[in-house]
Amino acid sequence: MNSEKLSRDEKQLKTRLALIESGFSLISSHGYGAVSIRNISKHANYTQGAFYSNFSNKEDFLLELMRLQFEKENLQLQTIISKEDLNSDYSIEKLRVWLSDFFNNFEWLKISIELQLYAARDKSFALEYQKVWQTHKDEVAKILICLIPAAQPVDQNQIETITAELISLSYGLALQYMIFKDDVEKYINIIIQNLNHRIETISAAMK
Repeated sequence: MNSEKLSRDEKQLKTRLALIESGFSLISSHGYGAVSIRNISKHANYTQGAFYSNFSNKEDFLLELMRLQFEKENLQLQTIISKEDLNSDYSIEKLRVWLSDFFNNFEWLKISIELQLYAARDKSFALEYQKVWQTHKDEVAKILICLIPAAQPVDQNQIETITAELISLSYGLALQYMIFKDDVEKYINIIIQNLNHRIETISAAMK
């Protein structure tokens, strides 16, 4: 009985992942408005019934793409920035490498534009979008605290400000790079310099 249930669960997970992969590809290529549930299902070689077994509607699907991307980003940042690694310079250099990969993830950057545009047009979707975005910011804030020297107290409001700046700046500059495709290091340096300046300011204020 348990093995049968596990087999069904694995099958549903396989279906879900295939739909997500297809949706990612189609929406980044054609835009959210041009892609239907039927398109996504057909591209993944599943029926629309399979889609509705995993997602309540197209908006729910789009939010899931957002959640999965943010979870991936948070996991990567947790690996890069850790209290166990007290060398903040080393963490910053690892962050540079991560930013380079992030800037070249054009598929996700295109979808992030679609998310923002749809949230701007649809109030109910905007509310759910804000919830997912806030959760992401909260998780990134927990990670960024690790860059503050351990001996110093942490001002949560300042950490939240740094987090908002880092996320907004990263996405804004990444979108510019996606369009101009010039020197990626130029954009990364802006983010790193801004982050270093903010951390130094907080550290100085706490002394």
